[in-house]
Amino acid sequence: YAEGDVMHWWHPGAPDRGVRTRISDDLLWLPWAVCEYVEASGDRGILSELVRGLASPPLAEGERSRYEPAEPADAPASVLEHCAAAFRCVLRRGFGPHGLLKIGSGDWCDAFDAVSGESVWLTEFFAHTARRFVGYLDTRSAAALESAARRCLRGVEAAWDGEWYRRGYYADGSPLGSRESRGCKIDALAQAWAAFCGCDENRVDTALRSAVGALYDEDVGLARLFAPPFGDGTERTGYINGYGEGFRENGGQYTHAAVWLALACLKRGLRAEGERIMLGLLRRGEGYGAEPFVLAADVYSNPARRGEAGWSWYTGAAGWYLRAAREFWPDKSPNLAPDVTVSGDSSVTERQTSDTRRRP
Repeated sequence: YAEGDVMHWWHPGAPDRGVRTRISDDLLWLPWAVCEYVEASGDRGILSELVRGLASPPLAEGERSRYEPAEPADAPASVLEHCAAAFRCVLRRGFGPHGLLKIGSGDWCDAFDAVSGESVWLTEFFAHTARRFVGYLDTRSAAALESAARRCLRGVEAAWDGEWYRRGYYADGSPLGSRESRGCKIDALAQAWAAFCGCDENRVDTALRSAVGALYDEDVGLARLFAPPFGDGTERTGYINGYGEGFRENGGQYTHAAVWLALACLKRGLRAEGERIMLGLLRRGEGYGAEPFVLAADVYSNPARRGEAGWSWYTGAAGWYLRAAREFWPDKSPNLAPDVTVSGDSSVTERQTSDTRRRP
């Protein structure tokens, strides 16, 4: 949209239709992706390409979301302008009293839709992306964005909880992802992205070790999103409270985030910790229940279903896994594929094993 926000999801059609929301991280993935592309290709020409965005009235006060047709804007804008609008939109939504960006109706974790406070992870993601993007802006705009990134880092460091970074704050000021919390005392996202955004290195290493120690289940090779899960209803965090304990985002493994935690460990030189998670993500126990040759979106940590896969064929997690292996674990990546065993036709088992070994 011209204001810098984006559709959270959409349905292709005539016309395409989608949902405009107050979820706070969607819009930042555009400048992040542009940074990835330009840094890899050297092609700055994409910044001046003209792209027609979407047009509709901004969400009204108190309006959380709107499903609507994706009507094109009258005039196109450059990719650079679209990215700059995204940064402005986040900053316009503002900082909370703890110096962190407001979470809106959810950040990467949509299910935190009732937190209504501030997000450490969003603030880390903004700082990481803004610091990469400043080189594409004019001097004045770059200085303003750099200043905003520094403010974000100060807010993140102020959210240090002693051995890890908090995940955020509720609207009433109580912490999320803290030793003071009942559910979600420690969260993987805030620790992983602290390693990416430029936080204090000693704190980052402590936070990553704390996260692996608290969240990685050696027996089945899963890395929980956070621990412990929400269970007694005391903390109303959002629709995440509707999931059973240890299922999906509520303290299960969300594989996308598990790969980020491994990647952060490898990036910081915590190789043993990173290796444990990377190899664990390939383990397939007796009750896994999904295709053994792809990454599942989530794996349950609930004792009754521990190690059982949820959604399978999660390409986002697979892409990040490939990057982590190739870029930060190159001496291991050609030999990662484990023996694949599935029940049923032995010819299928043999064929799958062969394929995974040929295409690391």
